[in-house]
Amino acid sequence: MSENENLEEKSGAETPEAESDQQADHRPLIEKAAEVASDIEKATYKPFANALEWAGSLIYAVLVMLLLNLFVFRSITVDGSSMNNTLQDKDRVISTNFFYTPSRGDIVVLQADRIPNQVTGKYGEPIIKRVIALAGDTIKFDFEEGKVYLKKAGESDFELLEEDYIAAPTVNKLDRHSGEEHTVPENCVFVMGDNRNRSLDSRSLLVGDVDTDLIMGRAFVRLFPIDQIKWL
Repeated sequence: MSENENLEEKSGAETPEAESDQQADHRPLIEKAAEVASDIEKATYKPFANALEWAGSLIYAVLVMLLLNLFVFRSITVDGSSMNNTLQDKDRVISTNFFYTPSRGDIVVLQADRIPNQVTGKYGEPIIKRVIALAGDTIKFDFEEGKVYLKKAGESDFELLEEDYIAAPTVNKLDRHSGEEHTVPENCVFVMGDNRNRSLDSRSLLVGDVDTDLIMGRAFVRLFPIDQIKWL
């Protein structure tokens, strides 16, 4: 073999150091290609991932609303005129039973099995009344004067109720009598509608005292009509 051929063979053979240098030269290109591939993959799956995230958020929101509606808040439509002028027919209110204990003057939603809906005549439908007396309270009427007197549990004297929310004086007796005293039994409330002379309520023996277990919650805000939103 000639000297020139030996030189060509030596010059054509690559040492390990040269191969390493070449790989190092190509590494930035390889890393860039991997980065581009990663970006393409992200761009491909991003719409799908966003759709899944949006759907998950929607499902979560619906579940929260259902739980709130079932255990905390309820939307109730007023039927009839028994709560005029505080609430009108077809008004929509929001009620809550969250840590709720009845108080005098509260507007409550009742699932009252013994109280027929005054519009549909059906029993067991939600109706709205106002709590007038609690367990242990004694109530007395003067239907000639249209006045209601209350003796709170543990007290000895009757007080005239100042009822600026009623549509008219209480002159409709239903099944009560003037001067008759009635003490509300344990675990019950005495309810009446604000439109006293157009309301079927605890004055009637058909209704009587309402068990507190039938109270679905307290109506605390009117949401509809929109121009009449107010706290109750």
